[in-house]
Amino acid sequence: MFSRLLWKVVVAGSAFLLGAPGFLHAQESWSPTRPLRLVLGYTPGGAADAVARDLAPVMEKALGQPVVVDYRPGAGGAIGAEAVKTAAPDGYTLGLIDGAPLTIIPNARKVPYDPRSDFSYLGVVSKSPLVVLVNPSVPARTLPELLALARAQPGQLAYSSSGNGTIHHLAGELLKAASHSDLMHVPYKGAAPAMNDLMGGAVAVSFATIAPAVPVVQGGRARAIAVTSAREVPALPGVKTVAAQGLPGYDAQGWFVLAAPKGLPAPVVRRLNAALNAALQTPAVRERLLATGSDIEAGPPEAAAELVATDFRKWGQVIREQQLRFD
Repeated sequence: MFSRLLWKVVVAGSAFLLGAPGFLHAQESWSPTRPLRLVLGYTPGGAADAVARDLAPVMEKALGQPVVVDYRPGAGGAIGAEAVKTAAPDGYTLGLIDGAPLTIIPNARKVPYDPRSDFSYLGVVSKSPLVVLVNPSVPARTLPELLALARAQPGQLAYSSSGNGTIHHLAGELLKAASHSDLMHVPYKGAAPAMNDLMGGAVAVSFATIAPAVPVVQGGRARAIAVTSAREVPALPGVKTVAAQGLPGYDAQGWFVLAAPKGLPAPVVRRLNAALNAALQTPAVRERLLATGSDIEAGPPEAAAELVATDFRKWGQVIREQQLRFD
């Protein structure tokens, strides 16, 4: 009898505690008590590093702890992604990861993680459209005119990219598949040499990042004939999208997401998502990202997971159908 009475008291007391606002708040909130690590799969000085260094100090203010960038370059960003996957799911290891190691590389070769199930996604940081450029000597001022040239000269018209397996490469392959045209891919070791050879006339076409392309277009050294996003880009007024020029549904963009190891508790996910969104709404961060032609993508964690899943399917199909190899 006494034991049953004691059990009822314990249960009643537990129910009271669980229903108390202070207890619920403790279960629903999280605050870091030591520095956080932001893993980057690339070397210092590149586009990913610039985004990380914009975000880190602002997130530090929101979280009350330092955010230290940890460079893990190699394998197209896959080494950095693996470092995030294998870390403890405690909120202290984050990864600023782009689409290549999450949606392109895993469709082309074996990697030690599954981007669809091995991460807790915290939010989309930004999306970066590309621009289709042609050398001024190319007699095409619209995308349909360029595709007509490609069909008239199968395999003769070459496009440059910043390398095999990059978003610049896949954007070109998606265009080929969607338009049933035959462009020849010429990969370069970086965006700068790819742009240089376009301006020099060694290649006729290039898929380029917006920011470095704008001065080239303004200087008349290349002509912009299309952007690869779903909407036009303010930095290139009047340049229509690929979709608006006869290929509806075409969308090929680079992006960054903030990720953490699988199994991150929901209160930690919410707090880190809030810190990310606060950073993205900061005027200085917004100004710098928009200046590069990027779109700010503040939103819920689910948007990042959906973006990864969607692009994983899209680029997987392109890689299979076009029989691409990145070895």
